[in-house]
Amino acid sequence: MKMIKLGVLMILFIFLMAACADEEESPSSAEAKTPEASNDTVANDREEADERADWPEKFVFGILPTEDQAQLAKRFDGMNTYLEQALGVEVELFYGTSYTALIEAMANGHLHASSFGPFSYLVANERANGEAFAIPVSEEGGTLDDIFYYAQMITLEETGIDSLADIEGRSLAYADPASTSGHLFPKAMLINELGLTMDNVDEFPSQVVFSGSHEASLYSVLNGDVDTAGVCSTCIERVFDRVEDHPNFGQLKIFHESEPIPGGPYVIQGDLPQSFKDAVAEAFFAMINDELGKEFLIDNEYYGGFIPITHEEYQVVEDTADALNMSPEELLN
Repeated sequence: MKMIKLGVLMILFIFLMAACADEEESPSSAEAKTPEASNDTVANDREEADERADWPEKFVFGILPTEDQAQLAKRFDGMNTYLEQALGVEVELFYGTSYTALIEAMANGHLHASSFGPFSYLVANERANGEAFAIPVSEEGGTLDDIFYYAQMITLEETGIDSLADIEGRSLAYADPASTSGHLFPKAMLINELGLTMDNVDEFPSQVVFSGSHEASLYSVLNGDVDTAGVCSTCIERVFDRVEDHPNFGQLKIFHESEPIPGGPYVIQGDLPQSFKDAVAEAFFAMINDELGKEFLIDNEYYGGFIPITHEEYQVVEDTADALNMSPEELLN
């Protein structure tokens, strides 16, 4: 009988031990453990939320006034939609009336990023803490060697202008005071190649006007409003399909060209959170792999997408600015 009781006790002891073991392995409402994978997910979500806490609620991107605003809106629509998806914030396009307007908007915190011309970028860098971070390339696998373009002097055959010296006493259009290829390099060419100075370079032509954009300068020449103009080589090539039916298009000619100029960078305001600046840069670099982004790139002939660029690539432009003795204050005023 004692043996039977002992056996029963042993069986009860084994069941109790098993129950305790099961209870230790089964989470209670007070001591439930989150699986390691869940912990990682929560931590990552919290870290991402913390990173984005100081991001702007809306990303405002500026557009240079290189052509008609309706055409610009159409060209940039794909980029706008792509960036909203890539960044997870609303994107608003800011249409500047001039380079100066974009710089001032960035300096005043109304604009987060924009594309700029090389010289206007230097002004944005100094006046608005703008940082160059990306530049478009026209071919897949493009490098910084492929980013150069030219300032060109254009006229009509009937004007008889064949050289810079022939501009004397004739009317001349520049695009915008801060335009690298539409004003500063053409003016530097007159100074360096004709021995003019900043004091008399604007008196060499009979009249100097600012048209507001490269396209407007092109039309000013085609319409006979001015005898010659300084324009960006890639800017006017982009609008040729819209002006080739102009009655004077066949007379259009390029009679002088500058040394290579680095293309205009995409610039972001430097005081923004670093995580946001990194996300914007990555979105531009990854644009070539996205269907919407690729549509924008193709429309703008940026077949190679965007590649990184830094301030160093604009030393040649800074040297030209120094040669012209033009400070940002003089340029913006």
